[in-house]
Order: sequence, then structure tokens, then C-alpha cells
Amino acid sequence: MVANDDVILSDEEIDVEMFDSDTELSKSAATTSRKSRVSYADDTDSDFQSSTSKRAPVPSKRGRGRGRGRGAATASTRKSVDENGEELPKARRGRPPKPKPMDEDGNPIEKPKATRGRKKAVAVKELSDNEDDFDDGEFGKPAKQKRAAKGKARQLTFDEIEIPAKEPTFDPALVRELAERNPDTYWRELATATETTSDSNAELTGRIDFIDEDHPLELLPHSITDQMALTGMALSPDGTLLATFGSSGHVHIWDTDTFECLTTLRDRNEANIDEFFVGQFTPNSEYLIVGGKLKDRKRWSEADEDNHIMPCPLKIFNVLTGDVVSRLDGHSEEILCVKSVVYKGENYYVTTSQDGYIRRWHMDSDWVVLLDSKEVTDGVTCMAFTVSFLPNTGNRYFMAATDDHVTLMDLETCLIVQRFDPIYSSYCDCGKFIELVEEPLYQARKPVIAEDEEGTGEASSSRAAITSLPEPTGPFAYFVTRGVELLDAEDNTVSSRPNTCTLHRLVYPTESDGSFELQEIRRYYHDDYLSNSWLIRLASNGRYILAPTLNGQVFAFSIATGQVTSVLRDHDTIEVRDCKFHPTKNLLFTCSDDGTVKAYRSTVKPKSPETSVEADIEMECSTTVAASEHERAQTSDFDSPQTAAESHFNGLKEGVESLAVRDLDSVVSDPPAPVVTIAVVEENVKQES
Repeated sequence: MVANDDVILSDEEIDVEMFDSDTELSKSAATTSRKSRVSYADDTDSDFQSSTSKRAPVPSKRGRGRGRGRGAATASTRKSVDENGEELPKARRGRPPKPKPMDEDGNPIEKPKATRGRKKAVAVKELSDNEDDFDDGEFGKPAKQKRAAKGKARQLTFDEIEIPAKEPTFDPALVRELAERNPDTYWRELATATETTSDSNAELTGRIDFIDEDHPLELLPHSITDQMALTGMALSPDGTLLATFGSSGHVHIWDTDTFECLTTLRDRNEANIDEFFVGQFTPNSEYLIVGGKLKDRKRWSEADEDNHIMPCPLKIFNVLTGDVVSRLDGHSEEILCVKSVVYKGENYYVTTSQDGYIRRWHMDSDWVVLLDSKEVTDGVTCMAFTVSFLPNTGNRYFMAATDDHVTLMDLETCLIVQRFDPIYSSYCDCGKFIELVEEPLYQARKPVIAEDEEGTGEASSSRAAITSLPEPTGPFAYFVTRGVELLDAEDNTVSSRPNTCTLHRLVYPTESDGSFELQEIRRYYHDDYLSNSWLIRLASNGRYILAPTLNGQVFAFSIATGQVTSVLRDHDTIEVRDCKFHPTKNLLFTCSDDGTVKAYRSTVKPKSPETSVEADIEMECSTTVAASEHERAQTSDFDSPQTAAESHFNGLKEGVESLAVRDLDSVVSDPPAPVVTIAVVEENVKQES
């Protein structure tokens, strides 16, 4: 029974009421669950406390009426009707629609419909060279060129392939023309000494020419010293100034006439430790560029047992003011060489470093402002030591001493032209081109037999001895090197083979892109020549090679004969680092790790009257004997020993008589002095026979 006051609901109203009640139940259950989770997270006494941070719960992404869970109504039961019972339009889910853009008249603006997938091909006209025909395309984008038709492209034949022309690395014709326009004379180290003949004790007034028994070197009294080791020197172009570089971080400039210190250069703004190894004056001697090592004052290196090495810059000093006017950064380790050169009217510095890189610095006309810098492309060299420019190439090519060999490089392109075979077993730390005064005697190379690696008792390969040097096939220049050998494996104190200096002949190619040939002429060595220490530099005047050692000596080797003509022993028993011939004066400088510079001059050994008489008689007798033997050879094919002795005696007799008749009285000024007589000559001949 239904009461009168009860309301009877329709089926649709019952479904809606059930949906609302279920929704409220779902909301209530969700709220209770969230509260329980929050209270659990806030319970600090719980044994299962969460390790996550306490934060407010993230609300559910599910909105009202969007789920299809328990009690959710279907689309048919959720139709909305108005007062008249008509169905209302279905509500839009998500964000409300954006209003359509309208124009000034209130009409909607229609946008072009977007297309999915690949765009339709649109015909594009070909681009022409005329700028007026250029199509900007739609929306300001440049128009695309028409695509080529699909399909496999036709393969070009070998004749149709255009290979770009490669510029030759060495073109003899271009190099000859470049050398004529830009003559390079700075590399020459030719002896130009002149000798006065005012008296028997002649005095040399020009550059040092001879270093031998008749022309000994005399040590000059002076006091060119530094507080620490001196590692390098540099002479100004006119030879009036001498700059010394050392571990103290100072550069001292000396007068080469009075040997007085004119000024001292130091970077007063440098917070770290400077050590200078090398330097170079600019052509007008206004600036001095120096390089070396920069060490961190506050950091120690256990590997080097010294302060940590920092990136090492080049510093350009103003010689008059002593200020650093420019700083060139680029090398990461010690700078070992710096050269200034003019190529095609442009100024350049070329530097080498222990980091293995050779860098070219393009400078402005004042040699101070840097225009650009570039490294020589290598990637193989471990250490680069010195550079020397090839003669008669217009300063374009230079030879660098790198690792255990030498490498030919191009200054213009900063590329390697050619790398030569190793010369020394450890390092080749010095090399320079020289102009010889006398042609050297070729030293035949001994045969080299390879080691028996397989244990068969026979050598696997060998190199035959070279008895004669082939004639050069083109222009050539002489090149001298020195190096360091590996130490003996037993105690690491003695080099595995003797230290030597080597004279080479570099033969230029006669054809474009031809190869250079480095020929070994001879090696210079002595049992007491110990020079197994790196960073030692040679000097030469075209007649001699000055080779410093590690025990305070300097050997003078004759380039022509290979003989040791003099040994300087005035430094302490420590490395002699550098030596310099003065370009115009009778002076020679050497510097050492003992902190001193020694200055020498060449003298003429005085000759006594007895020595003069004996020398004149010996020369006259030798000439007469040679003429007599030549005449005897023309008349007889064979002589007995007695006949040969008589002929030799007759030649000596004629020589002495002719000398006595001609000018014996003018030569012998003191009558009591011993004179070679005919009786003495006869007795000597009898003893020989």
C-alpha cells in the first residue's frame, strides 16, 4: 500500500537519484581514504614510516562524471531536457572552444586547412641568376628548387669527374721567383775576418775565421754573470747588444764593447715564476721577444720535482722602458725556440715548444700587435726544438728539429712537406743551415748489419757501406745537427753510442712536388766529447762547428777535415748551453748553467825567427823534391832504393842551396841562431836510407 502523501517516482527519476547517491558515496569514500593516508603519513610514531617527503596529496585526475565505475550512468540515462521536454544539446568536454577570429565587419576569418602527411607537390619555377626573378615563397620562406626526378642517377665516368687542381707543395720555378723577389740573407754564417799585416804578431780585426794552434782563442776579462743558470743568448742585428736569458726570470742586456750591463728586463706584473730560455731582437732593436717557462708559485708538481708548469706565453719587452708591451698565449709548455722572419713583406714569429707544436704568429708592421696565430698541422711530434729557414726559398720553408729527426715545413700553409729518417736515438735538439768556406771531406759510412732477431745465427738484413757521395741532382744547402743518444741500460749514466755532430746536404727537387734528399756527409766526434744533454745549441762560422758539452767544455771541429782544432775549458763542469759568433767583431760568446758568459777573441800566435826559417826551408825543399821526383818518373819506370834516396838527397840539396842564395841572409837576422846546413841534410838522408 502506498500512502497518499507519498510521491511516486518515475523510472528515470529513480535512476538519476541512484546515480547521485552513488556519486556521493564514492566522494565520501575517496575523502575518507585520503584522510587516512594523510594521518598515516603524519604519524611519526609509526614503525613503518615512509621515506618520502611529507607533501600534500596529489588530487585525482579523474573529474566528476568522467568515470565508468560503479553507479555510473550511461549516455541514454543522462540526457538533459528543457522545460518543454525537448532534449538539450550535449555539453562539450574539455577546454571551452576558442572564439573564432573576426574581421572588422564581424565575419569569421577562415584559415587554410592543414593537411596531414606528405604535402602536396607545388610547382616551383626555376631560380634564375636575376634577383628580380627570385621567389620568396609563401610566408616569406625562400622557394625550394625543383627536385630531380626519382630513379638511380647515372654514374659519371672517370674522365667526366673534375678533380680540383692541387697546389704543389714545392714548385722550383715559383720558389726561384720568390727567392729573387725576397732574398734571404739572415741565415748566412759566413766568416768575413780580415787580418792586418802591420807586424809579425798580426791582430784580427774582423769576424773570427780561424780557430787552431796558429790562431788560439784568448779569454777576455769581464764579468757577465747572473744569479742562476744562463740558458740562452741573443745578439742584436747590429751586434752592439747582447741579451742573456736564464732561470732567474731576468733578461740582462750588455754592451758588446765595454761588457757593461745596460738594463735589466723583468715582468713586474707577473704573479708566478718566470724562467726565460730564448729570445730575439726585432730588426730595429726596439723590442725583445722572449719565451721560456712559467711556473705556478702556489702549486707543486711531484712528477717534475718543481713548481707546476703553466701555459707559457711569449712576452715582448720594450728595451728602453723595460715594460711588457704584448703577451702572446698559445703554447701549453716550455718555449724552446723563437725566430723572427719576413715573408712576402709580412712579419712573422715562429716558435717551438715542448708541447710538440710549432706555431706561426702573424704580426703587424711594429712587431708588437698580433694579427693571427696558427699551429703547424702535425699531430705526431712529441717535442719541437729549433727551426732554421731553407736558403734561397724566400723564407717560405724551414727545417725543424723534432724528436729524433728533422722535419721540413711550409710557413705559408702551415703543413708538413717532408719528414726525414731519425738521426739520433733519443733527441735531435738543434739544427741549422750554414754556408761553408771549405768543401768538406766525405766520410764513408760503415756497413750496418741488422741484429739476429730469429736466433738463426745470421743477420736478416744489412746495409752496404757507402764509399762515395753521389753528385747532387739539383740545388743544395748544408745543414748541421746535433743530438742526444739513449743511455746505457746498465746504469743509465753513459750514452749507448758516442755523441756526434752531423753535417748533411739537403738536395732540392728539380720537379714540381718532387722529394727532398737529406744526405749525410760526415759525423764529428771525439772520445772526450760528452754532450748527452738536451737544450744545447751549436754555432758555426762556415769553417768550424762549435759544439758545447755537459762538462763545461766547448769543442771546435774543423768542418773540412773533422779534426778537433781547439777545446775551451773555462766554464765549470756543468752544461754549456749556447755559443754565438759576433757578426762583425772578433768575438765569441759562450754561456753555461754556471751563470756566466765567457767572451773570447782570436789571436795570432807569434812566430820566432827559427820557426820562420825552418818553415821556409821545408816549403822550398818540398817543392824542389816534388819537381825532382816528377822528372825522375818521366825518365825511368823503376828505380832502386839507393837511386831513389840519391834523387831525394839531390832535391833537398838543390832546395837548400837555392834558398840560401836567394834570401837566406834576409831571413836569418841573428847569426848565432841555428841554421839548417847541407851537412845536416846529408846526415838525415843517410839515416833514412
